[in-house]
Amino acid sequence: MVPKISSQYSILNSQFAVALALTVLLAPSQALAWGEHGHLLSNEAATLELPTDMPHFFLEASPQLVWLGPEPDRWRGGGESVEKWGAPDHFIDYEYADGLELPRNRYDFLELMVSSGRIARFGLDYDTTGFSPWRITELTEMLTNQFRRWRFTSPGTNERVTLEREIVHTAGNLGHYVADAANPHHTTFHYNGWMSADNPRGFTNDCETHARFESRFVTRAVDLRHILPKMSTPVLRTDYFVTSVEFIRASNQLVDDLYILDQAGAFDPFNRLTDPGVAFASDRLAAGASLLRDLWWSAWMNSAKAPKRREE
Repeated sequence: MVPKISSQYSILNSQFAVALALTVLLAPSQALAWGEHGHLLSNEAATLELPTDMPHFFLEASPQLVWLGPEPDRWRGGGESVEKWGAPDHFIDYEYADGLELPRNRYDFLELMVSSGRIARFGLDYDTTGFSPWRITELTEMLTNQFRRWRFTSPGTNERVTLEREIVHTAGNLGHYVADAANPHHTTFHYNGWMSADNPRGFTNDCETHARFESRFVTRAVDLRHILPKMSTPVLRTDYFVTSVEFIRASNQLVDDLYILDQAGAFDPFNRLTDPGVAFASDRLAAGASLLRDLWWSAWMNSAKAPKRREE
């Protein structure tokens, strides 16, 4: 948060505060989605709105679930292999795939991007488009499987204790990718400034808009009191992939709105906080937290059913 300079500060302290503010503003953007603050908020809001028919151990694991919200961003800098593997799971540049019927696994999606000519037309690498809906689906399916196995373990056994740890870890990490998908920046190739030559509204292309909104502004302006009143009622989700794609498409439809607000200075740290800016950020965080809560609850409820038979 950019420190406020009050009249009681000495000139030296005022100069220091200004220098600190400029340091924050000019620091290189690492695109750490929602920043630490936003991811913690999203996971915490989801824990607070959980239905009470979740297993007791899961309800008690709220501190761990919250702490794990930013976890996939903490893997950054771990090495070339983990960077290459992990980065595309945080986003999907939906415009590259728009109009295609997305298949249910990421490898068929890559084949479709090649066979449809999208890779060649846009000059893309295989991972350029991103894999966000598949990552959300994979983790939710894994969570459902872990809950199902938990149901067949006995209290106090090593198997149950280990599964409980795995469940909390999977669920917490899932929260990261759901929150990412709630930010329109993570659903578009306009992820850090307007990329198209066609830019009739003159949207910014300064490569700072991503961090300016999701990290600096959210840290300064949004807390739980903005998010919790906007949480939706729980919905049981039965098709995780369709749910993920629909959520991402809805988020992508808000890209222009995000850039209009940025253009108006709503996220500028030197401007006063505006109701539209705070409302937009809290709406998106509440949407992500609501979906995360639904996926956690749905994974538990759906785990009571027998799994589908695998085709040989």
